[in-house]
Amino acid sequence: QEKMIYYFLNCHKGVDDSKIKMMIESDGVIQMIEKRVETISDDGWKKIIEDFRKLHENEERMERQLELEEAQKKVKEAQKQAEEAQNRVNEVNQQVKRMIHKMYADGFSLEQISSYCSISVDEIQTLIKS
Repeated sequence: QEKMIYYFLNCHKGVDDSKIKMMIESDGVIQMIEKRVETISDDGWKKIIEDFRKLHENEERMERQLELEEAQKKVKEAQKQAEEAQNRVNEVNQQVKRMIHKMYADGFSLEQISSYCSISVDEIQTLIKS
């Protein structure tokens, strides 16, 4: 496990490069790494393990930050959609209000408008007054 931590912390940058990967995986390099690993003191291992833990915590923190940013984008998009929907509702309400005013101006009774629009007479009176 300690050897893996050492390898990860010190050799992982070249793993994506196939030539470096082949060199790292060759017996000579592995033996050299093993010899170096054997010379690391207990304090050195503690530092390596602590560095690894910090690296892991930073990766988790970055993942959470990315998730948070994605969630914030979704919230903003939902708020934008809700605002657009509210604007459409307001527009439709204004159209209904104009229609009721027009019907009332054209001589329809409150009862006729109520029946036609499926709105109570009280609501129609409120709309006409505003």
